[in-house]
Amino acid sequence: MTGPDLSRRGFLGKGALAVGAGGLAGCSRLMPQKSAAKPMNVKYGLNLLLYTPTFSKDRVDLVKKVAEMGFEGVEVPFNDLSVLDAKATRHALESCKMGMTACCVMMPGTSLCSTKAEERNAGVERIKKMVDITAEMGGDTVAGPIYTPVGQLTGKARTADEWKWCRDGFRAASEHAEKAKIDLAIEPLNRFETYVLNTVGDATKLCQEVNHPRLKVQADTFHGNIEEKDTAAAIRACGPFLGHFHASESDRGVPGTGQVRWGEVFAALHDIGYDRWVTIESFATGIVDLCAAACIWRPIYDDPDKLATDGLAFLKACARRA
Repeated sequence: MTGPDLSRRGFLGKGALAVGAGGLAGCSRLMPQKSAAKPMNVKYGLNLLLYTPTFSKDRVDLVKKVAEMGFEGVEVPFNDLSVLDAKATRHALESCKMGMTACCVMMPGTSLCSTKAEERNAGVERIKKMVDITAEMGGDTVAGPIYTPVGQLTGKARTADEWKWCRDGFRAASEHAEKAKIDLAIEPLNRFETYVLNTVGDATKLCQEVNHPRLKVQADTFHGNIEEKDTAAAIRACGPFLGHFHASESDRGVPGTGQVRWGEVFAALHDIGYDRWVTIESFATGIVDLCAAACIWRPIYDDPDKLATDGLAFLKACARRA
């Protein structure tokens, strides 16, 4: 991505949000009393979009940085696939004993629900390629809105044909994912970013119709805060189909400082026996194109490292109390 080289600190100024003891107290206020049930057994990851819009070889050092913060894995942005270095990434992950998931998007001309057959075929091929790269890196999950490009809107509701095309595309992609032993997790987005899948219930229904064990749902608390009547209830209804989870505050800032009802969310994750990734997602500010894509126009955190470490502490506290 291109654009003026703006510093994060210059972009943020002094008006950013604070977190810490107050944030953890917020978790306590929102959590029900801890039960004697078995504690949650999840892994904690950090989406590297907090630092960079693309993950080229010269950013592989981020793996060690994130490991030293206490995370168990990284989520690598898969936009321009040509800049990825699978061999170097795998070496860094193995050296730091870190896991990995892929944060995936579709590009123009690649859409499972396009009216053009060639674009639908290109969409399936892109998913297959992302699966192969993830396997080569040593990861386990290809996650994201892997059905149509973000922001591609028709001005109309999803059609029956578009649903069928998505279903057929995911069947083909899931078969390929099975060969690579990689899970696919489809992420519903809010109505301003897509018209195809907006709720966890939509994504769950699609998984049920495809009926393949490699196809799962990704829930994201930022999008859920906009679209779900009750995010915790949506997670419970999704149940065993939930394959990936993004912990993202209502304003994309530090988890625990916004309006997400974290106590209820973690109680729901606990109730369904969720034992996969809890990955923090926010975005690097000061990078003009990335901020435009994520619609971030104002300060949402003071420092990316502090967002990561404070967010991790908060989420772990929520999990302990779930």
